[in-house]
Amino acid sequence: MAIRFSSFEYYKTLLANKETGVVPTSGVFLAGLGAGITEAVAVVTPMDVVKIRLQAQRHSTVDPMDVPKYRNALHAAFTIVKEEGPMTLYKGVALTALRQATNQAVNFTFYQEFKRIARQMQGLDELPSYQHLILGGVSGAMGPLSNAPIDTIKTRIQKATTVAGESGWTRFVTVTRDIAQKEGYKA
Repeated sequence: MAIRFSSFEYYKTLLANKETGVVPTSGVFLAGLGAGITEAVAVVTPMDVVKIRLQAQRHSTVDPMDVPKYRNALHAAFTIVKEEGPMTLYKGVALTALRQATNQAVNFTFYQEFKRIARQMQGLDELPSYQHLILGGVSGAMGPLSNAPIDTIKTRIQKATTVAGESGWTRFVTVTRDIAQKEGYKA
């Protein structure tokens, strides 16, 4: 979260009008995109790969004699790096960056615009805390609604073990086709 908000604020300063300091709506959107990409590369992708691998192994616990491959998150990360290489932690980074970028761009843009409209409608310079809470909740829900298909494909790619010689694009096409054929577009 700290990376998301600090990078968003930094990108906003780069996109602000040099004379007035005002950040246009398009600048807020671009700062949100940048913040999403930054958090995807720095934290989210490696943690998603570890989390998804840990979750995926729980499906095999039906057999009491089956020993889970990973004991905890740190063990999972170490094992993944040892067996598949460090770049495996960045499996699906492009889709994660796309998901996070669209999520944060939509979230921050809607939040800023909702605040502007609410202040204007009420004639206030600053909104009460409870209104920030409500507007944050509503705008926070907008991001995931905008990127659910991307997230489904990304999760399936990260869940699978690495196939030697398979490009990211090939994997993306294969996973997308499999979802459409086997589960339909509503998946």
